[in-house]
Amino acid sequence: MGTIADAKMRGESGTFMGREKLFLKRGRLIPGNETAGLLLALLASFSYGLMPALTQRAYLAGASVETVLTARYLTGTGMIWLYILVKRKKTRIGRANACYLAAVGIIIFICVFCVTSSYKSLPGAVAALIVFSYIIIVNIVEMLTGKTRPYPALIFCLVLTMAGLGAVVYTPSAGASLNPQGLILALIGGSLYAIWTMAMGAKRLASFSAEAVMGYMLIVPTLANVVKCLLAGEPLLPRTNDQWINILLLALSPGFISPVAFCAAVKRVGAGTASIMNASEPLIAYFAGILLMGDKLSVNATIGGTFIITGILLLNISRRRRDRLAPKP
Repeated sequence: MGTIADAKMRGESGTFMGREKLFLKRGRLIPGNETAGLLLALLASFSYGLMPALTQRAYLAGASVETVLTARYLTGTGMIWLYILVKRKKTRIGRANACYLAAVGIIIFICVFCVTSSYKSLPGAVAALIVFSYIIIVNIVEMLTGKTRPYPALIFCLVLTMAGLGAVVYTPSAGASLNPQGLILALIGGSLYAIWTMAMGAKRLASFSAEAVMGYMLIVPTLANVVKCLLAGEPLLPRTNDQWINILLLALSPGFISPVAFCAAVKRVGAGTASIMNASEPLIAYFAGILLMGDKLSVNATIGGTFIITGILLLNISRRRRDRLAPKP
């Protein structure tokens, strides 16, 4: 991939998540060690995959949903803006784009609240798999709107991913049951994440610094979480050492390391290659849940998770191959 301004810049992005779309910028890839880029992409996925288990550990330490989200956003957003200032990133995006990102911030505020709430009643890996299936929604919408033309590999991957989602959600009476409220919250969160993904992939944001766009987008959910926390009568900051440790890890890992590492990875290996590594996020959430929370998943959830990860991985690979073979404009 010679430049990042490839077919994805023309709105043919399909499988790319909000972060991938956000980091598609005009210009050449940074020459250097490709291995470093792959490791950075893996670090980004690893950091994000820890979110369910770390959130659940904060709950076990006595923190409420409101406190976890408020402290995480205050700390994580502060880190992002400190990084922007230290690196002297351009921050001018215009009033119209600032208003647009404020609206997008409202979507991610509701999305993250639903997903984080689902962690209270679902194993982290199951919630992560359900949310990660948002890619089904993105691709169906883009096919219906004409942005993506259906082709055999795409259809196969979507069917495989949907089958996996069905296996994760389906729990026979003899097996371990999943909390219906948790399932609904995770499904709502995944649907909103799909909307957020497409909104963050808008062409109007392509020419701005990825870090600046993320920083502006995080302002509204940060403020909204503060207000919600105050209205709920919950503390804005953690009260015990255990709460502080887990919430700081949340702010540092998925809140700061993940977006910054992914941005650095895209600059070295391109969004296509880096995005393939995202299929490891549910897998990391799976093992983190087992190691940190002692989760025990049903056979259905394990098989379904394998289908979802395989479908998304094959989908990203097939997309990247088609983009390479597509005629240059």
